[in-house]
Amino acid sequence: MNIRLSVTIITLNEEEKLAKCLESVKFAEEIVVVDCGSTDKTIEISKRYGAKIYHREFDNFANQKNYAASKASGNWIFSIDADEEVTVDLVNEIKLALNSAEYVGYLIPRKNFILGGEIKYTRWSPDTHIWLWQKDKGRWVREVHEEVEIKGLVGRLKNAKLHYQDKTVAEFIKTNNKYSELEAEKLIKTSIRFSYLSMFWEPIYEFVLRYIYKRGFLDGWRGFVLSYLMAIYKLTVWVKIWERKK
Repeated sequence: MNIRLSVTIITLNEEEKLAKCLESVKFAEEIVVVDCGSTDKTIEISKRYGAKIYHREFDNFANQKNYAASKASGNWIFSIDADEEVTVDLVNEIKLALNSAEYVGYLIPRKNFILGGEIKYTRWSPDTHIWLWQKDKGRWVREVHEEVEIKGLVGRLKNAKLHYQDKTVAEFIKTNNKYSELEAEKLIKTSIRFSYLSMFWEPIYEFVLRYIYKRGFLDGWRGFVLSYLMAIYKLTVWVKIWERKK
């Protein structure tokens, strides 16, 4: 059987959101799930939707997602996170895109819902990345805040996928703690030197960038809270670099 489209998902304890995600992508001929040690019902839910399940110890996001793509049988890869969903309009647009003889990858917009509401500013929108590509034409790069690198022409789809991120401040801080670990390690690998100036300046810059320049104030209280928490994120990265360097 010639598989045109494979959906790839990486997981770790995603039982709360995974079913809705899988339900939205069951139009694909194949679903590949790469899990890194879930202890909840993630595997059980994945099996229910007929997914092919693989286990891999997590080291970074790019490697994990490239591994998932390597296990896919489809000519095209559509990458989605467990806390995302695909709308009917996007499904129809993806089906049409697979017939393209011009493009080998597609940028797809994403709507982000954080702390119970859609974030339309605060540097979360516009949020457009390559999530659909021909398997032999693209690969994930960067250990954290990963992106797909494409060899060939890239098109753009109009309809967005929906990203239901952290519902509470506690969840957001937990997520950022994981990302700050990865970013600190990445910066250390590049032989970056700890800087008190950067530790002081970058959090301030991050808040001003998000809340003022990227008009986070238009997102109401969520814009202020998220700008503030992302400033703390920048501070946390530099403190972790200091901890490892001392």
